[in-house]
Amino acid sequence: MKHIFILLCSIAILTACNKTTIKRDYFEDGTLKSEKTFKKIDGKDILLKEINYHPNGNKYIEGNYKDGLREGKWASWYKDGQLWSEGNFKQDKSDGVRSVYHPNGNLHYKGTFDMGKRVGIWLFYDESGIKINEINYDESPEFRD
Repeated sequence: MKHIFILLCSIAILTACNKTTIKRDYFEDGTLKSEKTFKKIDGKDILLKEINYHPNGNKYIEGNYKDGLREGKWASWYKDGQLWSEGNFKQDKSDGVRSVYHPNGNLHYKGTFDMGKRVGIWLFYDESGIKINEINYDESPEFRD
């Protein structure tokens, strides 16, 4: 019986140590402004995920963290809920394909980052979807940052 009690206490302590909490902030009118998900590790609250909202309640930005740095997929939206941008981060730097959209939903531009540097061919479009520019950042390194 004593061993079972010790085992149950150990499980309870380990569970409490890895507790995930969500902190919510609100606009003055009571509308949700942000949600941040934390995990307690070694007594410290480590940020895992963040969601911010427009005052009208629609999402503004959402993404994950690893070791306190942006990591993985991030997305942001216009006030009306239309997707504005999506891309990935690695160690808090843009990494991979980034797509940005006009308010009407048409693609504005699309290109690739490599650890914060623009690489390859980036394509730019007007609001009607017509391609208006193309830049090869591999051939124009002075414009990469």
